[in-house]
Amino acid sequence: MSEEIYVLVCGIDDIASAIARRLFGEERMVVIHQPTPPRTLLRRMAYSDAWFDGYASLDGIEARRADLSSEFLLGLQTRQFIPLLTQRFSDVVERWPWDVIVSLQTEGGTSPEDIRSCADLTIGLGRDFIAGVHCDVVIETAGADPGAIIRSGGASRTQTRAGYEEERLCDIFAPASGVFQASKIIGAVVEAGEALGLIGERMVEAPVSGRVRGLVRNGQAVVAGSLISEIATSTTVTVAGVSKRNQLISSGVAFAVEAETSGWEPISFQTWR
Repeated sequence: MSEEIYVLVCGIDDIASAIARRLFGEERMVVIHQPTPPRTLLRRMAYSDAWFDGYASLDGIEARRADLSSEFLLGLQTRQFIPLLTQRFSDVVERWPWDVIVSLQTEGGTSPEDIRSCADLTIGLGRDFIAGVHCDVVIETAGADPGAIIRSGGASRTQTRAGYEEERLCDIFAPASGVFQASKIIGAVVEAGEALGLIGERMVEAPVSGRVRGLVRNGQAVVAGSLISEIATSTTVTVAGVSKRNQLISSGVAFAVEAETSGWEPISFQTWR
């Protein structure tokens, strides 16, 4: 591998954004890939709004949509921002000699494809990735040990946040299909029964009192039964920046990149004497 490590992070939710930001801060040449409009709820913890607005900032580091080759190269050359690519995955892989590809589980939980031939090092996040089948390394994202590096097999099947986010969360699902018109913003404190917005003529109400932690973008189309908001029962919950859990996950990814690209050998207790 070259001295400069080029990393493609596939995804733009809060986990992917935390990873991109961490690797960018470690002087990696980072690019984000998101080919379709994201449905990220925790938008103040992610770069997802850059897909629509052209730019977004996360804890002081900016991502910008790079539809032109000149914008993509400007981001890499100046390191003033993280470029966001929206083309097909196959086109993006062919566009640049990536050293590392970090891929999150696809929306809907479908099984990921084998990406091992797409870069020198491939890292999968999410319970459906299997090291040695879909990618080289898997990083745990849930369960009791987020950020754990798995070199054989898959991650935990659990979806619990395992105490790294202490707040109690309530998910709100769309009562109908249509365009969501928000009447609240992320960070707003709401009472139970208060309107979060409308889908057509159907009101979306807060089932509990608390603080809006996640919310679908105003004007975005939603499908009945899809997750459209997340409310924390604590009004002091953090709604912006990188969460504790995502700090652990991004640390695991950063360590895996450093270890694998530097040629470190993992410790084996079977050969320890």
